[in-house]
Amino acid sequence: MDQRETSPVTAPAPAPAAPTVVQLPLMRWGRTDASRRALLLHGLTSAAACWWRVADELAEAGWSVTAPDQRGHGLAPRTRRYDIEGFAADALALTPEGGGAWDLVVGHSLGGVVATAAAGAQPGWASRLLLLDPVITVSGGVEEFVRGTVTELKATEESLLRDHPEWHPEDVFLKVQAAHRTSPYVAESFLRNNTPWSYEKELTEYGGPVTVLAADPSHNPAFTADEGHRIGSAKADFHWTAVDGASHSVYRDNPAAVIAAALAGPEGQRQQ
Repeated sequence: MDQRETSPVTAPAPAPAAPTVVQLPLMRWGRTDASRRALLLHGLTSAAACWWRVADELAEAGWSVTAPDQRGHGLAPRTRRYDIEGFAADALALTPEGGGAWDLVVGHSLGGVVATAAAGAQPGWASRLLLLDPVITVSGGVEEFVRGTVTELKATEESLLRDHPEWHPEDVFLKVQAAHRTSPYVAESFLRNNTPWSYEKELTEYGGPVTVLAADPSHNPAFTADEGHRIGSAKADFHWTAVDGASHSVYRDNPAAVIAAALAGPEGQRQQ
């Protein structure tokens, strides 16, 4: 009888289940047959309607603009999973009228990392990215982030006007409405179940041009100068700038800068 020791056979760990893709409610501006098509992805605790000024001006300039309520936000379906892969899968299911690539995908905060993950997963989905203070890297310290976000869910028009007196009244109204439609479960699930994450590699390897508009350095930007310099040194068609005076909500603080970057293309942005 063979007395040699044998190593126990360990079954391979099951692969994680692919995220369920949900049908996202959409808002549209402009002609569906326009030659240029843009997709706008909102941030955590926001919604499609919050893009109203950027979307309307792009449509006026001849663009077809689409903005979804992302999963767990606005009127979108709720799910058991709020990982970045799920958000990206939902976004990848969205294609322009007539097919082809989105000429421009704009993403703010959460929307920025979703746009990056989606574009990295499916080359040809987006021809160009414009990211507004995107959360490309989170390495830890999520508890403070969770507390701040849950507090944001309870925002009132009075508190927002006090903190952001320069915001348009419609931005204030729509942000409060969107925040109140986002549950603490959605916000906490996203923040706790994805940490840590880093999408610098995906952003660097993405084949199209990328422009980042970060918050002013005095407003604790999510996208840091270190990230900008690292990505810029590795990707020739990457341009970033910090928007003077802008908080994390760049498109509410300075919609003109966002619209100018969208219309100018990456060559219109000067790297800092």
